[in-house]
Amino acid sequence: MDFFKQKDGFPFNGMPQPEYSPEKIYEMKKMVKQYQSVLNDDFWGDIHGLGTNKKKKVQMIPYEIWENDQNYYLSVICPGLQDRNHAKIFFHNDQVLTLKIKHHSIKPIGAVALVSSDLPQKPYEREIFLQKSVVTSDYSSTYENGILTYTFKKVNDEFEIPFDF
Repeated sequence: MDFFKQKDGFPFNGMPQPEYSPEKIYEMKKMVKQYQSVLNDDFWGDIHGLGTNKKKKVQMIPYEIWENDQNYYLSVICPGLQDRNHAKIFFHNDQVLTLKIKHHSIKPIGAVALVSSDLPQKPYEREIFLQKSVVTSDYSSTYENGILTYTFKKVNDEFEIPFDF
């Protein structure tokens, strides 16, 4: 930013000059790069959706919840999960849980830098609501063919009302 503090630092002050020195052109190029680093799609996207990059979406890992009389089954579709320990669940109460999944990129031999990825590079986090209470201390998980399945035992919340008066 010292460039702007110099005399004639703003490049448009020099416009009447018929020729530009290579140093002046280089300084203008640096200034344009500085502007582009600040005024990028993330900046304009925050101002009433004026951004041009429509590719950026919230990463959603799909899930399904199944049930039978005794259990709930939470099936999370997450191909490429290297270890099921990279997925963790945290219970807020007996009906609300947070699922956190950390995807690790699989670097090919000889590759140096990741250029682009549709996989979330930060841990994915999603809050899931269950219709009925489950036992939070006793659950199991399996990972097969890209599907992570958690099995939760339902809480038996039926109680008897005595008919003896």
